[in-house]
Amino acid sequence: MIDLPERSGPAPRIMGPAPHGQVSQIPPIMQQEQLWERMRALPFVYMAPTLVSVSHARSVFLPEGIGSGPESAFQKGREFAHIHPHSDGSLHLTLPERYKDEVEASGWGVRHPVQNSILVYGPRDAPELEIVWGLVQSSYRYALGELE
Repeated sequence: MIDLPERSGPAPRIMGPAPHGQVSQIPPIMQQEQLWERMRALPFVYMAPTLVSVSHARSVFLPEGIGSGPESAFQKGREFAHIHPHSDGSLHLTLPERYKDEVEASGWGVRHPVQNSILVYGPRDAPELEIVWGLVQSSYRYALGELE
């Protein structure tokens, strides 16, 4: 388990299933950009247009031959995470089922109603950025084959 703290306050309103995203409590652009800079700097990761989200989502992929995560560690192709446009600020990523359970139970996100991913609410401040970043790192480790 990842031992997430409870997210403070009520959950944001979400829309979906397509598109699936956050429509209230939009995180500050600075928090979104700091998260994106970290995501794109992960070793071996490359950025490409999303295969599953809205056209302005920014996605990260692992190249073929890097990592040995199961098929469920990827949303489509080798895409394991994407962050939605600034007007939303949430992100979808893949995690093992027990991690998804913990994300939902602690109030940090909800499962996608159709796809094999979880919607993680965008970080509202610096402490939340660290928690969301930890979830992204867990998704990355899942794609690499380091988490079951």
